[in-house]
Amino acid sequence: MTFRQAVYLARPHTLPASIAPIVVALILAGFHTHLNILTAILTLAVGVGAQVVSNVANDLFDFKKGADGKKRQGFERPISSGKLSYSEVKAFLFVTVGFTSLTGLVLVALTSPWLLLVGLAVIAGAIAYTGGPYPLAYHGLGEVMVFLFYGLIAGCITYFIQCQTLTWEAVTLASSMGLASCNILIVNNYRDIEEDTTSGKRTIFVRFGKQLAPKLYMSNLLLSILLLFPFYSIIGMLSSGIYLAQMMYVQRVMARTEGEQLNNVLVQTARGVVFLALNVAFVLIIHYAISPHWGELHHHH
Repeated sequence: MTFRQAVYLARPHTLPASIAPIVVALILAGFHTHLNILTAILTLAVGVGAQVVSNVANDLFDFKKGADGKKRQGFERPISSGKLSYSEVKAFLFVTVGFTSLTGLVLVALTSPWLLLVGLAVIAGAIAYTGGPYPLAYHGLGEVMVFLFYGLIAGCITYFIQCQTLTWEAVTLASSMGLASCNILIVNNYRDIEEDTTSGKRTIFVRFGKQLAPKLYMSNLLLSILLLFPFYSIIGMLSSGIYLAQMMYVQRVMARTEGEQLNNVLVQTARGVVFLALNVAFVLIIHYAISPHWGELHHHH
């Protein structure tokens, strides 16, 4: 396996889903406490590692279950296309699990033994997503898992590691990021609906119909913006408006696109998660750093 193949297998275009909620939680924590840079970096490494584990496990289990057929519309899968052998990908999975576990253990040693339970849940979730006796993605629970792992767990645990407590702000921002990340999977499952139907992968769109996807995408988009409401200033609302307009455009493209062309919508949606994270950072800086000083200035006058 070459380095390029390893990078391709990790699916870098999906990694904003794990990086964004952690960065947002770290920015919020930075306004409430002095950040511990070492644990912040380790948290990011565990988050990205866990997502790579999940991506590689997906390739393995989907191939094993025959879900990657010849009609596949998504990004090329190295095993089903014959570029990598099953054993090579399996070996890479062990390497990524090893890296994530070691990094996680260092983080646990530096913070709290309770985090070991979270770590085990994350690795179990990554594998159970498409593997095991009840693969969650095959029973329409993929979106729920993404919201939990790339939203609530990623955001809240990151904040907790830094601040030793949880606040409503941390939960709100983690939920906003989780909803945005859900949209990456919604595009993915919308694109693969025909293939999933034939391979017995009962995603929510296989169960309830294709037309649900653009509606769910829009609902998540609007909710992700609404959850930022407690932090808004006028400038913050304007920056969120730009993000909203951009993503509504992507949603319209999605609604009238099919097959392989949806891969571009998928990449745009993943970029949208980055835009949202930048937007949240901007909104938080105004909320915590600038707005209070404005209040003081007016008070003195």
